[in-house]
Amino acid sequence: MRISDQEMLAPSDIPYSLTPPYRVKTVEYTRPTTRDQRKQLIKEYNWSAPNLPAEYVYINMVTDSGTSAMSDRQWSAMMLGDESYFNCKSWYELKESLQKFSGMEYIIPSHQGRSGETILYEVLVGKGDIVPSNCHFTTTRAHCYHRGAEPIDITCPEYYDENNNSWFKGNIDIEALKKLFIEQGEKISVVELVVPNNLCAGQPVSMKNIREVRQVIDKYKKRDTKFFLDIARISENAWIIKKYEEGYGHKACIDIVREMCSYADAIHMSAKKAGLVNMGGFVAVNDKTLYQRLQPKIIKYDGFLTYGGMSGRDLEALAVGIIEGVNDYYLEDKQRQCDVFAKACTSRGVAVFNPACTLGIWINAGKCLPHIKPQEGPGTALAVQAYIEGGVGLTSMDSLHRGREDSSDPLNTAKIQLAPYELIRCAIPRRVYTDAHYEWCGEALAKAMEWGEKIPPYRRQVLDRPPIEYSDIGLRAFFDEYEPIFDHP
Repeated sequence: MRISDQEMLAPSDIPYSLTPPYRVKTVEYTRPTTRDQRKQLIKEYNWSAPNLPAEYVYINMVTDSGTSAMSDRQWSAMMLGDESYFNCKSWYELKESLQKFSGMEYIIPSHQGRSGETILYEVLVGKGDIVPSNCHFTTTRAHCYHRGAEPIDITCPEYYDENNNSWFKGNIDIEALKKLFIEQGEKISVVELVVPNNLCAGQPVSMKNIREVRQVIDKYKKRDTKFFLDIARISENAWIIKKYEEGYGHKACIDIVREMCSYADAIHMSAKKAGLVNMGGFVAVNDKTLYQRLQPKIIKYDGFLTYGGMSGRDLEALAVGIIEGVNDYYLEDKQRQCDVFAKACTSRGVAVFNPACTLGIWINAGKCLPHIKPQEGPGTALAVQAYIEGGVGLTSMDSLHRGREDSSDPLNTAKIQLAPYELIRCAIPRRVYTDAHYEWCGEALAKAMEWGEKIPPYRRQVLDRPPIEYSDIGLRAFFDEYEPIFDHP
């Protein structure tokens, strides 16, 4: 009989802040490569780790989406998958788990997060609307533009202050949000918070901030403004609230998650992250009328209401994984691994964005390669060199890749804004790598930095790709079309 959810959290004097709360029973071998091979490969695949065939990436932290290791409990549950099209048995298992996790009554499964975003934005966002956020993810910005709306990012001032020690630099700026409601409240259809704030170095959002957004909407709204939470990594945000926000240290992370969700009108999740699955997502609401409005949309895009583009096996795996991913012992170990990785970097002189939170580690490439201008891709250059040195795959989030278009004039490339920091995201796949892997990643980054000014700046390639349509603006970061001005060492 498999260990239950309750048994996984039984009292223990084993220090899970020092050791994982699980064992490994299956291993995946990797393809050996040499430095010369890796240098040729990264050149062949357009100087981009995300473009590389995954078999050539030794430690792959390009994304944490769908890359987690599933448990024996999940694999065994998959054997119970019911593939009936309508109302399969697996759907009821999933619905019960997601209601327990979120506290929301009405659940709509979707094949991944962005299809959940699609139906919410189609129903609730229209032409001429504005949608403020702590920082829209790329696909969310694209949904805004597709609906003829303007996405507005108002990240809190603490994020822009490198010397600020706050654990909640992912917050939205509440005073700026109030001002926006007072001046343009009739245009605000939705306020969206990403928890934690993925594109702002994975920084968490406080419960106080979420509560204040609810209060601002209720007090200042001039129309039926809805409050969305993007909860792809909400469990990891909950851990930081538990550890660093007053009044939550005694609470279980699942209870913290439920409180976070209680302030929202709708939540959407790519469960490929904190759900510990390879595929899946969902939307959840408490309002029956909104649920009914969303129903035909999911049928149009993803399939019937009780499977949302997922197989019965996927539903079963998520029903188990969503609860495993909010387990306090597991989250404690996840933060421990982030701390190990951060120390592996800083001890070797690799600059890390602080604080290093439970989602992953962000490298401050602008400090690591000060000779490369922000518009010439220091993050891009360092990520490529780190792959050459150590076979690690990382995602650049520097100004070359992630400079923001002007949301009021998005087609004008002359108005693209520099990123506040020149970063590399090292997204940590869950339950996959050991401490030794993170030590090697720190070593690979340090070896890359040693080349100094021999590492080349980057520029945009001149290609025959047609321009991205207005409705797809925000997605250009998914197309890595940059090249070094001279060759890498």
